[in-house]
Amino acid sequence: MKALAVALHGFGYPVSIVVIIRFVPVVRERRVRWFVAHQLAVGAIVAGWALKSEWRSVAINATWLIVAQIWYRWGGRKSSHGSEHIVD
Repeated sequence: MKALAVALHGFGYPVSIVVIIRFVPVVRERRVRWFVAHQLAVGAIVAGWALKSEWRSVAINATWLIVAQIWYRWGGRKSSHGSEHIVD
């Protein structure tokens, strides 16, 4: 299980960091592929910590997973009326 956790972290952390560095444009410009990559990467991080029974790390990273989802859902570009999201 340790090797699997290392592999999950080896995928998750680099991918999520790349996306987090550009997270505001990802959200504003509705970059779906980038966001999906981020969510998969953070999910892998959470799974890796769960395999190691590191529950604080699971909680912290799972919280970010949820916060990122909410931010992406509500943080996109607004239409000229300000109430509708534009999906490119």
